[in-house]
Amino acid sequence: MPESHDFFASTSPDQVRATVREALASEGYTVEDGEQGSLRASRGKLGLTLLIGGLANDRTFHTTLAVQIMVTQDGQTVARLLRGSGKSALKGGAIGVSRGNRAFEQAANAIHGRLAATGALTASVPS
Repeated sequence: MPESHDFFASTSPDQVRATVREALASEGYTVEDGEQGSLRASRGKLGLTLLIGGLANDRTFHTTLAVQIMVTQDGQTVARLLRGSGKSALKGGAIGVSRGNRAFEQAANAIHGRLAATGALTASVPS
């Protein structure tokens, strides 16, 4: 499973940031502004996840993600989706790892879909 996913877009960093914010919010994430224009997203309850672990459903399983917004030398905007620092295995063992992987994949798919729908997506690369 990739640790990050890069989305290349032909629109401004502000437009990409807004589109990514909308995509993550549609997946149930609370999205906050981070340093240097980045975004931090979280969903679920940490305490509940630690208590019931893998029994939490997708929306209540605690997940954190980060998104860095950058501009390439040729002027494309890149939104890099990063896995959060929370250890899914500690939050439900193998089931927790699976839920963490699924949450990352769902977020990547949501961002991809939103950017594609705007016509701005030029490439999408897991890494």
